[in-house]
Amino acid sequence: MRHSKNEVAHYPEIMRCVEMQLQSNFRAAGVTDLKIYWKSGELTAKIKELVQEHPDTCSCMAGYSRSTPPLNLDIFAVVTDGRKYEIVILEVKLREAVGLNQWSQLIGYNLVSNARYGLLINIDAGASSRLEGILASDVDASRIVRQKADGTTVEHLLGFMEWNTVTQNFEYSGLGQIHSLSALSKALISRFEYHTKRSVIHHGKEVL
Repeated sequence: MRHSKNEVAHYPEIMRCVEMQLQSNFRAAGVTDLKIYWKSGELTAKIKELVQEHPDTCSCMAGYSRSTPPLNLDIFAVVTDGRKYEIVILEVKLREAVGLNQWSQLIGYNLVSNARYGLLINIDAGASSRLEGILASDVDASRIVRQKADGTTVEHLLGFMEWNTVTQNFEYSGLGQIHSLSALSKALISRFEYHTKRSVIHHGKEVL
């Protein structure tokens, strides 16, 4: 059943849940020095804010804020160790069903921003049957690999989830490459692989 709140009113609870689960998964993997920062609004302006607010950990993004075009986002997270960073875009909707238009919007945001990870989140509802069918049958619809003009390759991994306002948690659809917060955690850890290796040595045991 739909409710009177708009999607913006749900941003804090969604951010809180994502951060708690990511940090829990990071700790379980022995990765303890990744910070997560949240912003909502115009990407480059908010990145500049983060650089000013957290210079010790976010100064590595200064160049990114100067080279990325303006882009208005619902929510995005910056995951960083102070030397390297990754951006996760959360596109939040409050619809009876999200479809190809909303999925295409998420793809566009990730391509323009060069963010590797993106989630389409619908509040108390799922995806259209057409979008479900595409994501279930076509890997390339949620895993986009492209070569940039400078010769570097960027892989974008996307997923769909439903936010349940009663349980204050996600209901996983299994749709897309990032089909759960566990999958997102593993993808992020792989981008900071040296953390895992360093943690293995520090704790004296193998961490998968």
